[in-house]
Amino acid sequence: MTKRLIAFALLAATTAPEAPSAPISPPVRPADSEPPVSYTVRTGDNLYDLAQHYMRRLGDYRIVQKLNRVRDPRRLPIARTLLIPRALLKSDPLEAKVIAFRGSTSINDKPVALGMTLGEGGRIRTGANSFLSIALADGSTITLPSQSTIRIERLRRLRLTGEMERLFRLDDGRSQTEVTPRTNGRDRFEIRTPISVAAVRGTDFRVAVLDGGKAATTEVLDGHVGLAGGGAQATLEPGLGARVTAQGTTGPIKLLSPPDILDPERTQSDPDLVFRLAPLEHAEHYRVQIAKDAGFLDIVEEALVDRPEANLPSVPNGDWFVRVTGIDANQLEGLPRVVSFERYLNTLRAAAEPLPGKRRFLFKWQGLGEGKHLYRFVIARVDLPDRPVIDEPALTERSFVATDLPPGDYIWRVETRSVDNGKTHSNWSNPQTLTVAGKTKQTKTRAKPPAS
Repeated sequence: MTKRLIAFALLAATTAPEAPSAPISPPVRPADSEPPVSYTVRTGDNLYDLAQHYMRRLGDYRIVQKLNRVRDPRRLPIARTLLIPRALLKSDPLEAKVIAFRGSTSINDKPVALGMTLGEGGRIRTGANSFLSIALADGSTITLPSQSTIRIERLRRLRLTGEMERLFRLDDGRSQTEVTPRTNGRDRFEIRTPISVAAVRGTDFRVAVLDGGKAATTEVLDGHVGLAGGGAQATLEPGLGARVTAQGTTGPIKLLSPPDILDPERTQSDPDLVFRLAPLEHAEHYRVQIAKDAGFLDIVEEALVDRPEANLPSVPNGDWFVRVTGIDANQLEGLPRVVSFERYLNTLRAAAEPLPGKRRFLFKWQGLGEGKHLYRFVIARVDLPDRPVIDEPALTERSFVATDLPPGDYIWRVETRSVDNGKTHSNWSNPQTLTVAGKTKQTKTRAKPPAS
């Protein structure tokens, strides 16, 4: 047992190895089996003083003495390494802070407020179409999308070594974590699920709980993650993921490439946001998220779709970011594509109706969007679409009456234009057809005289 604890202590104190197949020792759940703290003896140290200043009880020095086979607790060789059970050591609590949230979210079943703090034992829940991000004291962040539950199992700093312990348990849903790199080689950061443990230092990774806790996935975007579960251990490199079940681990598997967004520079001017993607090989689903920041700490909308096109609810005018990923048959989410886009609601709903009189028609429209707008009304014969019969370019009213339209088939539409911060925004309504009943006048032709 002691050898196993020593092996995990060495893992926590070093950067994950480069080889994806290199095994790691999994964290052990019981408190008395947690990896011990490794301490290097300095000048003047003895077990009595260490117990008095850094251990919970003075008599705990006996446990350390027995574990390390120290003959005289008053005398310790300089530079000797002591292994000390974590449960014996004093620590100072750390806090996490809410930096962004949307929708129905709670902390310990209480409503969330921006800047709210939480510590060990804190439980975060997000409801449908809800999101929440927390930041730790070292700058690390955890983002929870919809329908997720996470609990802080440990958030403290050990007084003896200064190392931080940040242990979380994801009971349901998903999480994306960005851990600030540390140089002391001692800090612990783990995301635990009912079936797996992901242990990291500085990295960017995702963890999800699936099928009611019967499966879990881990995907690495940057850095390395030591994964334990399903009776196996592995080290995941960037761009790799794995799925863990009680039957074993599937992976490491290469994550799907980022999907391409078709026409990414198009201004989103319609009532709903519409994103069309290039089909991605082996993708069974696509996830599309909208945020105000490129780091996606402040997510506002999300959609999971089965085809490469997503419609999302409207957001206010301004500059936004969209992030898209593909999801494979193992439910591993692929690498993300992040693109900025402009949202400016500027669209029309138009209709036409007949008026009393000789071939009179009322064309009317309703503009959606803020500010003042100018409108352009254009109608042309179907067989001559590039030669308008009527072209009114600067209308301020949202209607136009056309009189004495000759019989025939027509196509018409309306353009809306507005200026915001010196930039002109333009959009056309969908083309519509109109048939004016009556006989079309035939052009009379003269008979040519016979040739001489």
